[in-house]
Amino acid sequence: MQIFTKAKHVSDDALGLHALDDLTESDRQPVACHLARCPHCRRRFEEVREFVSFLRLAAATQAAERPYVIH
Repeated sequence: MQIFTKAKHVSDDALGLHALDDLTESDRQPVACHLARCPHCRRRFEEVREFVSFLRLAAATQAAERPYVIH
């Protein structure tokens, strides 16, 4: 997976993994440093993080409404 794009911004895949707290240790540091100094990527990361939060909330809500599965 590419961490940075050709334009030297964090890739969408890396932003998603970072929002899920699923980046490898070796990738986490450069992404965090870049986000600290790049307003463009920071805005994109906030959007991705909000979307991930929405998905988690939706999944939790659905699980609460359907606590079991009928096979």
